Amino acid sequence: MKLTTRLSAAVLICIAASVTAGAEVRLHSTIGNHMVIQQNSVMPVHGKASPGEKVKVSCSWNDGSWTAKAGPDSLWSVPVEVPSGSCETQWIEIKGENRIFLDDVLIGDVWLCSGQSNMEMPMRGFPSQPVEGSLPEILSSGRYRNLRLFDVKHNYSYEPLTECGGEWLRPDPSTVPFFSAVAYMFGSRLSESIDVPVGIIVSSYGGSRIESWLSKEVISSLGPDEYLAKADKPYRDPYTLYNAMIVPISKVPVKGVVWFQGESNRRNAECYAKMLTEMMALWRKDWSSPAMPFIICQIAPGKYSGPGELGSARLREAQFKAASEDSNAYIVGTSDLGSLKFVHFPKKKTVAERVLASALVNVYGYQGIPGSGPVFDSVEYDGGKATVKFKFAERGLIPSDQEIQCFELAGKDGVYYPATARIGKHDRSTVEVTSDSVPEPCFVRFAFTDWHCINLYNCEGLPAIPFRTDNIEYR
Repeated sequence: MKLTTRLSAAVLICIAASVTAGAEVRLHSTIGNHMVIQQNSVMPVHGKASPGEKVKVSCSWNDGSWTAKAGPDSLWSVPVEVPSGSCETQWIEIKGENRIFLDDVLIGDVWLCSGQSNMEMPMRGFPSQPVEGSLPEILSSGRYRNLRLFDVKHNYSYEPLTECGGEWLRPDPSTVPFFSAVAYMFGSRLSESIDVPVGIIVSSYGGSRIESWLSKEVISSLGPDEYLAKADKPYRDPYTLYNAMIVPISKVPVKGVVWFQGESNRRNAECYAKMLTEMMALWRKDWSSPAMPFIICQIAPGKYSGPGELGSARLREAQFKAASEDSNAYIVGTSDLGSLKFVHFPKKKTVAERVLASALVNVYGYQGIPGSGPVFDSVEYDGGKATVKFKFAERGLIPSDQEIQCFELAGKDGVYYPATARIGKHDRSTVEVTSDSVPEPCFVRFAFTDWHCINLYNCEGLPAIPFRTDNIEYR
């Protein structure tokens, strides 16, 4: 009899505990202490509570409060208008059956950084694959008081999710080593360049393909030959990362996106431009931001192997094509940064600084520097010479005192030979290209190989973007 009584009491305690836990208001993981909220936006403060429970939200920058009721699915959301940013600390109070008080909240600009392993690569590097100059960056990280970091935990799903793992953190030597090197160094420098705090959200997965970051609906709209339908691992399957690592954060207003991905799509590079264009449109729709900027980092040169002729060269070409056809997308060149030994090249600081330059010029409207490295504009063939004209080189190309590497010429047969190239004497935004093997050139290409290390820059030090003038089809 005593045993039965004890069991009954234990059951009642468990039931009471579950009811109490169910009644508590809980916040979505992207809403928390140390967060940065996108300025001049409407921020949904949201989470879970017992169905029908009333939730009241108050914040330091607005008078009054807002109330919502949890639906049958336990979800609740309160849209809050957010003013212009400042470095003043704010607070948010949430009341239901329990009370949650968030302090150390900042209002500024939030950037989403996504892609595969070269975006994911942490400040401490991968095993035996370092990030160049990481130690002083880590040791000085505590000085960025207006920078906050959020890393979406790895997950995949064949159905859209509402929750994700992660929390907002302040940068210091205990947190920064584990955070994306490109994203952290971009964010830290951006926080010094603009007058408001910066929040960086990283949602990346090493080895992922772009198909994984698209929705099921977008994949269904593509032809059967336009994407890879099945992979060796679930997180590489179509729409699995979109469902688990993009949908759950799509209520967080952001200023823009930095995208660094493509190595895993070398096999179907011919379809990449279309998929990247579809992805940008999809994410803009999800964020209700039709002009949301995308800064696209080209994959770096390397000694790639596997199927696909000139796969990485064509992938870079596809990245540039998608960016050049979109008025709110911008390309960042990396053709001088690759490594013959590692696909995870160490020069992440340089990438971050080029992303920053692109953001400041193209998104924030800064003047005085170009928003891109030199980009092919036109070519003239005359007297056995190709004269290539570049955009974004108004103050001249460099180096002017040495030969320019990675140019090739071809005649009407389309067979390319190494060429000699130097910056034009009369127009320093041009490169003059010749080859004894091609007396009558018809085509020119620059750094259109899997491995190369270019030495052509504009006067501000941004690298030239690879190109070709032929239309040869590769597979």
